[in-house]
Amino acid sequence: MSMDNPFFHRGAIRRAEEFHGREAEISQILALCRNGQSVSIIGPRRIGKSSLLLHLCRPSVQSQFGVTPGETIYALVDCQELGGSPPEEVYEALLTSIMDAAILVGVELDNVQRPGSYRALDRALNSIVNGGISVIVLLDEFELLAANEHLTPYFFARLRGLTTKYGLAYLTASQRPLFAITADEQILSSPFFNIFVSFPLGLFTRVEAQDLLTCRLKGTGVKFDQQLSDYVLYLVGYHPFFLHIAGYHAFQSLVQNLVTESLAGFYWLDEPVEIETVSHLEYLWGNLSDDEKYCLATTEGPIDTVRQLEQLCLLQPTVDSYTFTSEILRRFVRRQQVRGLIQAGPFVIDKQRHMVHAEGQELGLTTSQFNLLVRLGKQPGQVVRGEELEVAVWGDALLDDPDRLKTLIKRLRRAIEPYSNWIVSERGVGYSLREPE
Repeated sequence: MSMDNPFFHRGAIRRAEEFHGREAEISQILALCRNGQSVSIIGPRRIGKSSLLLHLCRPSVQSQFGVTPGETIYALVDCQELGGSPPEEVYEALLTSIMDAAILVGVELDNVQRPGSYRALDRALNSIVNGGISVIVLLDEFELLAANEHLTPYFFARLRGLTTKYGLAYLTASQRPLFAITADEQILSSPFFNIFVSFPLGLFTRVEAQDLLTCRLKGTGVKFDQQLSDYVLYLVGYHPFFLHIAGYHAFQSLVQNLVTESLAGFYWLDEPVEIETVSHLEYLWGNLSDDEKYCLATTEGPIDTVRQLEQLCLLQPTVDSYTFTSEILRRFVRRQQVRGLIQAGPFVIDKQRHMVHAEGQELGLTTSQFNLLVRLGKQPGQVVRGEELEVAVWGDALLDDPDRLKTLIKRLRRAIEPYSNWIVSERGVGYSLREPE
């Protein structure tokens, strides 16, 4: 059987019928913009910011959420093309986008001269607003514009002035908050950066994630049963980009008869999904500070750091703590080197705070038990000789007391239940920390 895979999306979604979810976010953003409020959408890479901006520009979407057709112009500018542009090119890009959007609502601007100037932009806006039409400018990948070394505080002050003069509103999209996207203090001091309401864009809800799988499969003749759908959500969470990846590989395996849904477990899905998501996870990991990596690996830390990781869609709150947003993320983090931590199997050994967690649960260990587990965790999967373990715990190897280490191993196994079988005895040699067979 051959058919198109409905989970092919990897970039921005450009067709209205393929956009999914975000109704609450759309309603809030349009309400703010309708009242002349500028909004800064903040969300991590691949969370759907560009797709959302494209969707907001559609008259059909605006009408659905109470925006009267023809009363507002939504002009979208992709700032990826303006990262190194001088002010004149930026003005021209803004004016061109506004003019194109104006035509869509039946407004034609005549005698526009010197399109690469602030004056031309100002005159066009004056003509539009005097006609009773409001203007909203959407700036995608805004961090590239904010970091453009050719743009001065005066340039941004002019953009700010348009909001006062014409009631113009801006809707920006960036990976980080506005205060963090430029190192130039003079730029940040511009009044332009003080007019925005921050709007975090995060994960889908569980209902949106489940509905995405169902909606994409409509008309294909293929169905994910509830067990497979639940496993997809467990594996990749509610991240729209990851959902498309997992859905793609699940769909391909089913239509090519590589697996059946009745197969015990769905572990066949893990490898292709992890292969495709690893570059994205590496990007996110590489942009974290050491403190953020430590906080992510332990799923706890200073509240500001935890909230930053939550905004990056890496941690999510539970009833009384935080946890990873997906299983593939948890597995990825467990494979990383984190300063001050030993990650081995289910264990996260915090050498700084002298604590051990296993799958989020703190284990109460004595000093001797902790030192023994640290030594085993330094070489997971490898056999550590008894003499080396004794030195790690007591500072010397007392060969005349062979039962001392055995007793400590027994007590450690009891303390780390239900993971006691991770400590494997290698008769006559020593012990290893590895997954039981």
